[in-house]
Amino acid sequence: MLKLYIMKKLFKIFVIVLFSNQVFYAQEGFESAFDEENNLSANFGLTTVGDQTFVGMRVQPEFSFGKLGLGLDIPLLYDIRSGELRTEEFNNGVGVLRMVRYLSYGKKKKDPIYVKLGDMTGEQLGYGAILGNYSNAVSFERRKVGLSADITFNSVVGIEALYSDLNFDSTQKLLAIRPYYRPFGQTRIPIIKTIELGASYITDKDNYTEEGAISTTDFTRDGNSAFGFDIGAILVQNLFLRLTVDAQLATLNKNDALEEYVNQNPAIYQDGSYGTGTGSATGIEANFSFIANVFHLNARIERQWYGDNYIPQFFNFAYEINKDARLKELIGAEKSKGIYGKLGSEILSLVKIEGELLLPDALEESDRGAIVGVNLQTKEIANFTARGSYVKAQLSDLSDAFKFDQRSLANLLVTYRINRFMEAGVDYQWTFAEKEDGSFMAVNQLRPYVGVSLKF
Repeated sequence: MLKLYIMKKLFKIFVIVLFSNQVFYAQEGFESAFDEENNLSANFGLTTVGDQTFVGMRVQPEFSFGKLGLGLDIPLLYDIRSGELRTEEFNNGVGVLRMVRYLSYGKKKKDPIYVKLGDMTGEQLGYGAILGNYSNAVSFERRKVGLSADITFNSVVGIEALYSDLNFDSTQKLLAIRPYYRPFGQTRIPIIKTIELGASYITDKDNYTEEGAISTTDFTRDGNSAFGFDIGAILVQNLFLRLTVDAQLATLNKNDALEEYVNQNPAIYQDGSYGTGTGSATGIEANFSFIANVFHLNARIERQWYGDNYIPQFFNFAYEINKDARLKELIGAEKSKGIYGKLGSEILSLVKIEGELLLPDALEESDRGAIVGVNLQTKEIANFTARGSYVKAQLSDLSDAFKFDQRSLANLLVTYRINRFMEAGVDYQWTFAEKEDGSFMAVNQLRPYVGVSLKF
């Protein structure tokens, strides 16, 4: 009798959970206060790039019209010594198209159609095992304009795609595609209808090298590729909680040019082996919203298993800084494990902060580096607003996590509203600039300014 009573209770609980999922399934549960903003700013001030100083303005409008978003960055900077207009930002590559920071339609994973042109910072493919923490804008001087899309048909089949650089110089840049299938997507069965199967493929045949520059694409010019499979499902989704679970398997294909390089340098790599690398991961992610979006929390934890010659999130921002150097990190990388964690919150629709950490087990003994990242964005608080991001890769010691060097990317914009139409601020960038030999080095840019700012 007791067993029957318990079974009845459990059955009732199960029905309630299913019913709550069914009733609230169409609800997004959370709409960020930072998703839709319209402003027009034209900031005048001094900009320091290396040992050069420029005076002028940057016109940076951002608009949101329903599902359509547009952000521009139009520089009008003059060298204070020569008086000439600075055009280095538009040399080579896509040129003046760099003025488009982004042009987007829809929200990824929320709308059936999502397309974005411009800065690909923050993009990932699927659940991120192969391509995550990605950026095609590692150099402020050589900002690339990429294309990203995620399109779903009838809630059953879809495709994610990313192309890193619309620089039409006859060479194929990084191309990532992930078709996915939801076999029960048109049913009304909670959990079951959300099961998603995906297959990822990434290929890069970049051989672009500027005249006189040191090549960083020797290992990609004949092709560099990877593939993977994943499965995921939403366990709970209602007005307050969205809980997902996933599993991923990824393979970094052997790069023939890198293998030949290792074989030709036995003295350097006598203790290092190289070949195809495989890894896997399983993760759980929760999105929690509290009473009318007063507080929102996003958390993800992922356990990772690394095979020989495998690095998780291999295609990240560090890959675009120096592709050859990134591939060399695979040499001698031995089998091990690690974790990936992400935690973010939005409070009172005023402050949005996110942090993430990819951490191999026994970091100091590991031949793989950690990755740390922080993002911050605020609405106006006591006339001040702030927006910034920081990421650092290849960390062997977490005490170096916030020391700027060749492995870091950072930007911070702090503004103070003087009156309804005027503001003052400081824009700081730790990015990469071209040296005389054509290679890139880490450099900081500091730009104090005053300007016009209109919000509507």
